[in-house]
Amino acid sequence: MMHLTRRLLPGAAWLSLTFTGVPGQAQRVMSYADFAALNGISDPQVSPDGGAVLYSVRTTDMDANRRSARTFVVAAAGGSPRMWPNDSVAAAEARWSPDGTMIAFTTGGQLWVANADGSAPRRLTDLNGGASGPVWAGSGDRIAFVSVVYPECRTDRCNKERDDARASNKVKAHVADRLLYRHWNAWDENTRSHLFVVGLDGSAPRDLTPGASYDVPPGPFGGSEGYAFAPDGRELAYTAKDVGRDAAWSTDASIFVVSVDGGPPTNITPDNRGGDQNPVYSADGRHIAYASQARAGFESDRWRLMLYDRSARESRELSRGWDRNAESYFFAPDSRSVFVGTADQGRSKLFELAIAAGGPASAPRPVVEGHNNTAFSLSKDGRTLVWMRDAADRPGDVWIRTSGVTPAARTRSTVPPAVVDRQLTHENDALLSQLTLHAAEDFWFAGAKGDSIHGFVLKPPQWTSGGKFPVILLIHGGPQGAWLDSWSGRWSYELFAATGAAVVAINPRGSTGYGQRITDEVSRDWGGKVYEDLMKGLDAALIANPWMDSTRMGAAGGSFGGYMVNWMLGHTSRFKAFVSHAGVFNLENMYGATEEIWFPEWEYGGPYWNPTAMTEQYRRFSPHLFAGNFRTPTLVLHGELDYRVPYYEGISLFTALQRQGVPSRLVVYPDEGHWILKPQNHRLWMAEVQTWLQKYLSSGKPTSD
Repeated sequence: MMHLTRRLLPGAAWLSLTFTGVPGQAQRVMSYADFAALNGISDPQVSPDGGAVLYSVRTTDMDANRRSARTFVVAAAGGSPRMWPNDSVAAAEARWSPDGTMIAFTTGGQLWVANADGSAPRRLTDLNGGASGPVWAGSGDRIAFVSVVYPECRTDRCNKERDDARASNKVKAHVADRLLYRHWNAWDENTRSHLFVVGLDGSAPRDLTPGASYDVPPGPFGGSEGYAFAPDGRELAYTAKDVGRDAAWSTDASIFVVSVDGGPPTNITPDNRGGDQNPVYSADGRHIAYASQARAGFESDRWRLMLYDRSARESRELSRGWDRNAESYFFAPDSRSVFVGTADQGRSKLFELAIAAGGPASAPRPVVEGHNNTAFSLSKDGRTLVWMRDAADRPGDVWIRTSGVTPAARTRSTVPPAVVDRQLTHENDALLSQLTLHAAEDFWFAGAKGDSIHGFVLKPPQWTSGGKFPVILLIHGGPQGAWLDSWSGRWSYELFAATGAAVVAINPRGSTGYGQRITDEVSRDWGGKVYEDLMKGLDAALIANPWMDSTRMGAAGGSFGGYMVNWMLGHTSRFKAFVSHAGVFNLENMYGATEEIWFPEWEYGGPYWNPTAMTEQYRRFSPHLFAGNFRTPTLVLHGELDYRVPYYEGISLFTALQRQGVPSRLVVYPDEGHWILKPQNHRLWMAEVQTWLQKYLSSGKPTSD
């Protein structure tokens, strides 16, 4: 991760930023074809000297039913981007070398390097398990990455022979003798992701975790943020979960360090039984920052920012007193402060924490606010900052900030330098200028227990003053998650609004961005205060927006949001239609069928054979127990490869609806997991959802008062 100097714009008045306007008159409601035609921008990487920015552009080919990504480079001053390294190579994960003269990247599943201008590309790996997640050593002579291996194999030939034997075997049975035998959407085939290092001198890659029965980083979502080089390049720190048979019910990931020359790794966080992850070295080499959860078994405990003293071999919490998650973080080049990215009240922001000797950091200072901000990257001198910014009405673009003064000038001057922020990429401007898209409007209300709770309202593109419009309540998953002022590639606010309905997206308790108490209060109370928050929030939105029609309302949610739809089915008649995607229906069955057992054990208070948990949770908050009350037309959607919430939860819900004659429809995808990702599958998903809601909310045209 790139670093930001602690003296970047000291004392400056941080500006409230908005997107630059797009030319032309908005003309039409966004269709799914428009939605699919918008390019996905991500992964900005500024060069060490701040002069250029690499970024990824993802496009969708509906006919081929696939998405593909290419790397582009653009001058920091602006101008026309060009594909990097050239028009014929689909490069991914592009990373500048420390001196900016070379770029590492992956293509065809292997690791490559090329000169910064794209010339002289050469492949560094040819491994059976591929290569991903390149991270440069500060010396610029070696790169760390991960590759999939069979732990018992010591050669790549052995890995290939094992894969070939499995592929040719006519028996495809899965055999397990411990839990976590499948995860999210894939079975455990006895392979693991290991940490490798390779030199630029043509030497063979070396496995730094040979024989390890764990993944580096833990799967299935960890990436290169899970490991880092020490500044001198002689050591790597990495995240791993080495808990043996406890893997399915333990959240005890740890931080390990290992020499680049090999040898046994050392666990530097052995005493914490909660999760520890994502090490980052300070530029002076004295410390390792990492995120840590104090409570074992709770995947949504607050991620504390910890500082490990490499000499004293002791850790202390740097973010003590600040009730937010350390979601991403990086040291200033002078190692005197840390910058932290976190969700805060519906938006992702960047804060600075100055390090105090021996104690917690200073109060956090906001650095980047306005809309939703992620994926920060800083030039080596700290003068150029790039990041991703998106909003409910705007897909992500790369933004850039420059200080406009030299470090020496900043030390001499008492006048804060001017802040210059601007949008650097414009991939979607032409198409967006043709669409009617409304921004998310914040509102606050008194929820359960009188707590102040946040939500968003979006007007439909058909909105006119004096009209009455249907309402769609969106319920997020998690349950520890949040709706943000952001553009989603799956649950698009704008596509829901395109039906002609208002969208209400509420962050009830369980949501992040308020502090840990609010996050905690959904656990072991799934149908309680969170349901009250949602109903009170919907009422508040209706009162504040009299153009909303309370007689034509629907609700939709996925995962925990699907659970809440299933719960509402048995507890309210105020909605005309429901959409339940991948929702939990039977808590007892969910415990035995899901793969991450720590989740139901924390959320429901234990397994179903625990008498207290059975009485207070399973037999109190399970939607299937209230199926006799189901009356609302419901669309049920699920993926057969969903091992998080197995698809027979949706099948069971549909059976209960059909058996009682409740209008209902089932859509099951045999080739999808918890999320519907393939382009044509997602197009069908959105068409089913829009058609169902329009049918029961009659939202084709607004009515007048």
